[in-house]
Amino acid sequence: MIRRVAAAVLVLLLLPAVSVAAQPNPPTMRIGDVDVDAYPDVRVEVAVPASTDDADVLDRFAIQEDGQVREILGVRQASSADLQVALVIDTSGSMGAEAMGDARAAATAFLDQLPAAAQVAIISYATDVVVHTGFDAARADHAAAIAGLSADGNTALYDAVLTAIAEFPAPGPETKQTIVLLTDGADTVSEAVLDDVVDTIAVTEITLRGIAYRTEDADDASMLALADATDGSVAQADDPEALNSIYESLAAELTNRYLVDYRSQASGRVELSVALALDDGQVVAQRTVDLPSTAIPTEAAAPEAPSSAITLPDIDARPLLYGGLALCFLALALVLTILFAPRERRAQLWGTARLARGGNGREFAQRATLMAERSLDRRGYRTGLNAALERAGLDLRPGEFVVLTACAAFTAAVVGGLLSGWIAAVVLGLLAVVVARLAVSVKTSRRQAKFADQLGDTLQLLAGSLRAGYSFLQALDSVAREADAPTSEEFSRLVVENRLGRDAIEALHAMADRTASEDFQWVVQAIEIHREVGGDLAEVLDTVAGTIRERNQIRRQVKALSAEGRLSAWVLAVLPFGVGLAIYFTNRPYLAELTQGGLLGWGLLATGALLMTMGALWLRSIVRIEF
Repeated sequence: MIRRVAAAVLVLLLLPAVSVAAQPNPPTMRIGDVDVDAYPDVRVEVAVPASTDDADVLDRFAIQEDGQVREILGVRQASSADLQVALVIDTSGSMGAEAMGDARAAATAFLDQLPAAAQVAIISYATDVVVHTGFDAARADHAAAIAGLSADGNTALYDAVLTAIAEFPAPGPETKQTIVLLTDGADTVSEAVLDDVVDTIAVTEITLRGIAYRTEDADDASMLALADATDGSVAQADDPEALNSIYESLAAELTNRYLVDYRSQASGRVELSVALALDDGQVVAQRTVDLPSTAIPTEAAAPEAPSSAITLPDIDARPLLYGGLALCFLALALVLTILFAPRERRAQLWGTARLARGGNGREFAQRATLMAERSLDRRGYRTGLNAALERAGLDLRPGEFVVLTACAAFTAAVVGGLLSGWIAAVVLGLLAVVVARLAVSVKTSRRQAKFADQLGDTLQLLAGSLRAGYSFLQALDSVAREADAPTSEEFSRLVVENRLGRDAIEALHAMADRTASEDFQWVVQAIEIHREVGGDLAEVLDTVAGTIRERNQIRRQVKALSAEGRLSAWVLAVLPFGVGLAIYFTNRPYLAELTQGGLLGWGLLATGALLMTMGALWLRSIVRIEF
């Protein structure tokens, strides 16, 4: 049996790896410039995969703003005549003859893949920056300039970027200007500094695409700063094949550009998502853009208000939204405080709430509670829920708990809907219900553990009262008055039940069931035996108390010795979800590959969930010690 389970787990582990090996690199898509000059009509430049069929690609686009689908007004392929590429190549001595040959071959292949109408300039840099050919030169001159490059001198990278910026002519409305920068190391001799270059390129419409090739002293921070200032990127190539692949991808991206026009219905900062349907799935590109904050005009203009009418100024709705969310969270916090505050404080809060609300609100709350009680009775859940609330020490009726949980779920759903749509609303609503039930379980466990820790002192107090001459019932009442909670609460209930006519032994058994204490079950059995055969009950209780103290000491020792294992189990269980949330908020398209990459992504998620469940159960069995 063990061999079969091990073989099944091994197959599950190997399936994703086999699928990944068999799956080719998925196509990618990139959002370029976003033109908002004609807002609310927005034009988005999109670079699509090279394998896309141009015949029907125009009908395959879809655009969303913050998850809301928008109307596409038109799609057309960008003209190659509007493409301007400055090919900037590092020819410093650190490149060496072999790397220089790789760079020449890759740059020549890149040049051949560009459309004939594209404008290209060839610039090299070492100690000095050399402009070999301008944007008006012939393609043969560009190829000859690349073939004549050789490695020698230092690295004037910053000066080369400034020179390339100066070479670009004034851009037209649809011109795409790109610097493709190859480097093998950090800048060493430039007169310019990084901040000046970043400030200069940030105010242009130029995109910088950097390639770091076989470099050991790379200046990643500088390259990333230049790329981030232009919404560009930096790629790493460690061998000629990777270098050729990067150049090929850049050529495909620059060639397969489309201009998508759509009608915006948002303002301010939004998450723009462009999807392209392919024969074997779809590719999605996302980017955060800043849209104008002006109001969106409607098709039919509203009639002008008379001069006596009061006109309201334009108000940003976001503060109102955040204020509403804050009120929702305050309401939820009040509910949790009422649920889990100490008994005296909870009574004060309930009394304040009754004074604050009117008669209609009180009547509505009572009706909602009665409806919940009846619904629980019909389904047979009322008794079990009432027992769970009693074990947790919550002074609530089952109907009241259901109503409070429903209010918390509704609040969470509203918050999720306002923040991220209906899916988040459903998830947060269900999560609120789960958290409410989990909170009751946690409070029950803590209360039972606290009762067990107090049991030794409780028995000592009970035995002392018996030795002082109290009867058994008087000793129980003494414990109810002098012990700490939750022991005092349980013994107070026991005394009240006895005064109402319930047998003391029967009440003690019910108390032992509520507290789920095996030690207290022994105490009840000892009292029951004493009741039948007689003897010194105080001495019996002292003996049981000593045994319980020794068990508690061993229990605390085991808990201390297993603390590191339990903490490790929590860290290992929570870490994948924490990392996933961090990636979701910092690099959402990275995680989108799992859900939009077909069966492979979902298979990886399912395999991960299965392995996480197996690992959690395994860790639980390791750190959970019963005796």
